[in-house]
Amino acid sequence: MAKKALLGSKVRRLRRERNLTQLEMAKGVGISASYLNLIEHNQRPLTLPLLFKLSETYGVDLQSFSQDDESRLLADLSELFGDAFFRDTSIKRDELNEAVRTAPAICQAILMLYHAYRNSRSEIQALGERLSGDSFFASSTHELRTLLTSILSFSEILQDHENLDPEQRQRFIDVVAGESRKLSSLMTRMIEQTSLDSLPRNDQDTPPAEDLDDFIHQHNNHYPDLEEIAEELRRDAGLGPEETDPERRFSTLAALWRRLETSALPDMDAAPGRCRTLSGRCFRLAQKIAARHYSSRLEQLIAASHLTSGAARDLAREVTANYVAAAVMMPYRHYLAVARDLRYDLEQLTWRFGVSFEQACQRLSSLQKPDNKGLPLHFVRVDIAGNISKRFSASGLRIARYGGACPRLNLHSAFLTPGQTNVQVSQMPDGSTYLCLARSIVKTEGGHHSPKSHYAIGIGCDIKYATDIVYADDINLGNSSIVVPVGVSCRLCERQNCRQRAFPAILGETVST
Repeated sequence: MAKKALLGSKVRRLRRERNLTQLEMAKGVGISASYLNLIEHNQRPLTLPLLFKLSETYGVDLQSFSQDDESRLLADLSELFGDAFFRDTSIKRDELNEAVRTAPAICQAILMLYHAYRNSRSEIQALGERLSGDSFFASSTHELRTLLTSILSFSEILQDHENLDPEQRQRFIDVVAGESRKLSSLMTRMIEQTSLDSLPRNDQDTPPAEDLDDFIHQHNNHYPDLEEIAEELRRDAGLGPEETDPERRFSTLAALWRRLETSALPDMDAAPGRCRTLSGRCFRLAQKIAARHYSSRLEQLIAASHLTSGAARDLAREVTANYVAAAVMMPYRHYLAVARDLRYDLEQLTWRFGVSFEQACQRLSSLQKPDNKGLPLHFVRVDIAGNISKRFSASGLRIARYGGACPRLNLHSAFLTPGQTNVQVSQMPDGSTYLCLARSIVKTEGGHHSPKSHYAIGIGCDIKYATDIVYADDINLGNSSIVVPVGVSCRLCERQNCRQRAFPAILGETVST
């Protein structure tokens, strides 16, 4: 299903920001006022020559006319209103579309308020879990009742028996005073335990992980400055673009470290992030070199992105340094050329470049250089509990931002077939269809008793690019019976007869699966 352009509202906002009438703007770009009116109401397309004319006449960055920001804002807002909090609120998709077109700043403010609400709700839930599971409160309840009973009993004796001898009266008063002090101490401890101030807090409006998610999408998961740093690092180390031998790469990077540092090589066996393979050590060493010797350039990129918290900036430092390391291990032009030659065979890429399955997939999703793009892919990582820890979509597939993803996605069933790349043709309720690949991975620090982390990695593209990928060779793309109906999440999916549905849909019409 074709997606309708939302550029008319952008033209209208531009005109209003310049305090121009339709006639004045139309004259400025050489069209009629009636034609401009049709453009503003999305009845006529904004052609490329006219787009350049608007940019030239009014000094507007062409990037500001991208539909990506509005599409993502619409997706986030739709997911927001899919929260159970809004179950009794009747909001139509057309109303959301209009709000995003005409009042994007207000929509952003609504998202900020929702983030603050989610933070407060998380803190209250954490407090509730602490109260219900803490043995301190179970014993304190009994102690509280005992102290109150004791104080009440002795106070009644003092009140009802005026003829007590002074010595006995003083003994009862001492008991009441002592029990009162114990009660005061107990109440102080209970108040301290139940105070929200005792919980870890996120004082910023946006949680660090979501702030970082915005940072990644802001750059379309591609950073020309970081690609340049990686090329410089390879040149400084003497690594050719086609050098993939692990021993050669490690010895070359180690030599560069010794030239730059007076200290010994960093400890690769120290937890967290212990590296057991030579390729893993290469990646870690490249990441540390980038973090230490290109830190000022990394900081410039982070500072320009206006991240709202120190925690988000710390995450961004790790992400940018890891990006450089990935670009060192998988140089842009060479990696893209090999990926095309192998038709995106992930196992072959993993073996050829000496990287992990996750690294190979994530690097493919970053190949978004305007004059030499790879396939527009989505990339997502989910743990065995369903928590999404990495997400980016250039394919158009909507990935849940709040809560769990659709259980029908092969991202979840990948845990049932470890070591295999699962292939699924997934179709969203709007008819858009995708080739989705998923594989489960296990991360461990080594040793029988070491804890293991289980993840599923998902990657894929719009179905129109499926023939460029080797995994589609054994699939009859014309066979509609292989298509799996999926959604973003239960709250946002209109497929009422889905057996996997966990919650009722909030928005939209019912569709058949």
